[in-house]
Amino acid sequence: MKKTGLIIVLLLAAVAAFSQKDPEAVKVLSEFSKKAVSAPSVKIDFDILAYDAQEDEETEMSGTVVIKGDSYMLTLPDNLIRTDGRAVWNYMPEANEVTITEPDPSDESFISKPSLLFAMHEKGYKVRLLEQNAKEWIIDLYPEDINVNLVHIRLTIGKTLYDLRSAEYRTKDGMTLTLTATTYDLTFRPPAGYFTFNAADHKGVEVIDMR
Repeated sequence: MKKTGLIIVLLLAAVAAFSQKDPEAVKVLSEFSKKAVSAPSVKIDFDILAYDAQEDEETEMSGTVVIKGDSYMLTLPDNLIRTDGRAVWNYMPEANEVTITEPDPSDESFISKPSLLFAMHEKGYKVRLLEQNAKEWIIDLYPEDINVNLVHIRLTIGKTLYDLRSAEYRTKDGMTLTLTATTYDLTFRPPAGYFTFNAADHKGVEVIDMR
């Protein structure tokens, strides 16, 4: 669950002087955001490499996330998380168990407001264009609050489609999470009911409703 939480923080994710935002980096992130927000949804297939320096331990996994406004479906090897903006369903296939909670309206995190993934650069972060080449930009986001555990989020964005290529999330306590997008699709149209959990599709499922 710890790594699942870090993945969610990372997906909340993808300075000329450190006290200011780099205008060129902001311009790239603004266009990245514009294309994502105007699409029917954002669907990302990804590989994750998590490295814990304290334990000298690596973990690899793959997954898929589909985001539409403040609804999303996150598919990981051990659980499936859906929200339609009114409820959050966390389904554990191995246990055939689903836990239902409500998003916290005051919580400005991916769990409650997944659309913030495309607006991170607007509030709470300093932004710097680290480097670029013919195919992509590499942009660092630093938290304005120096007391938080985060060191930086590093995004690699493609120049042709403004697609997310990779994202790195590094913390002061030695955790580095690297997400590599294997596909980035702005054409997927989620069908009705896609972001809700239907217990009828999972015979015998145990429902733990914490709302």
